[in-house]
Amino acid sequence: MIDVWWLAAQILAGGLGAVARFGVMAIIRPGVWSWGLFAVNAAGSLVVGAAAGAFTVQALDWTIVALVLGFAAGFTTFSTLTVTAAQHIERREIRTGAIIVTAHVVVGIALAAVGYISTSMLLGA
Repeated sequence: MIDVWWLAAQILAGGLGAVARFGVMAIIRPGVWSWGLFAVNAAGSLVVGAAAGAFTVQALDWTIVALVLGFAAGFTTFSTLTVTAAQHIERREIRTGAIIVTAHVVVGIALAAVGYISTSMLLGA
């Protein structure tokens, strides 16, 4: 059976992440390169990595990690990334679209690793 309070907490965490994303992307206006989109995806990757690292060394309970992941899921946005890349491709800006996707993926993975490793080391794994 689903715990209604837990479900509500996940919905709230995801909603707060979405509101935070909107705020960041409203402040950091897009140009050719959407720095707001890049910022939320990079920060979200770092947060997810750090939460996973903290969970690995049992510094955080899985419920807290799940709430962090709920927030990060609302905060980051793969769908906006794919639409942005598709718009560049549609305008025949293939290189720009490819660079945007590659940068998001490579930096996202790198920051998730940095968050994971540094948090694990700081908390004693």
